[in-house]
Amino acid sequence: MHIEFRGRRLRRAVLSSSFLITASVCTACSPSGISGSRATGISDDSFPAATRPGAVVVVCLDTSGSYPTAERESARNAVAAALPKLVLPGRKASTVYVYTIGVNTYGEPPKLELDIPALRGRPVGVGAGSGPLQRKRVAAGAREFAERWGELHKRALSSARAQGQRLNALKVSKSESGTDLGGCLKNASEQFADRSRKGPRYLVMASDLDPDGLQQQSTARMTGATVSVVDFTCSQAVQCDARKSRWTKKFRELGASTVSITRPGYPEHLFEDGSGSTGAGS
Repeated sequence: MHIEFRGRRLRRAVLSSSFLITASVCTACSPSGISGSRATGISDDSFPAATRPGAVVVVCLDTSGSYPTAERESARNAVAAALPKLVLPGRKASTVYVYTIGVNTYGEPPKLELDIPALRGRPVGVGAGSGPLQRKRVAAGAREFAERWGELHKRALSSARAQGQRLNALKVSKSESGTDLGGCLKNASEQFADRSRKGPRYLVMASDLDPDGLQQQSTARMTGATVSVVDFTCSQAVQCDARKSRWTKKFRELGASTVSITRPGYPEHLFEDGSGSTGAGS
């Protein structure tokens, strides 16, 4: 009889402990425990802070008379549509600097500076308990955390799309009389040179890569950067291949890790790791 009583007391203690564990998990999920509604009670601080360095992006839009306006606008739209790709779990805020290529590209400040928001890390999975009821409640709690993180993700993507709308709304010159491509490279080099920024570096150019007039490159290093020339236009195949080869070599000499030069109509794969040339790329 004494042994049976001790056994009952032990089982009661185990059940009580299981209840406390489940209650703590459920309380963390929402103020009133588990429910089928959205996890409005979970704070942003419940998720790992963003620790991965944000990206630095330099965009140069060719406004010279030799580059078709239609191609420039197509490239601008492509860049704007790709900005949400910069939002990654655990990545800090990224910055996009937009320049226009004209007579004196280097002498002009950025036409636009876009802020891509940070995104906290994904929620860590919660381990299952020993009992079926406890596993069910813990799984529900994990679901609440996942839903809340999904809301943060959607909000960050929405903000990035809003920055894309700002880029599309930017008014630029219709036709400059010069093409200072060197100034674009110099601007990118200076933006990439900030040692406090440890994240990936991207240079995106919408241009025919046909320099005209003063080129203010001086010394320009872009070590480890990904260079993408989109909507590259040229009418003579032999001349185009030679121009692409010359510029690919130049970008690599300046330290670029990846170079992609694509003609209109080919996928650009912007802001993707390991992106190389596609279609008619080099």
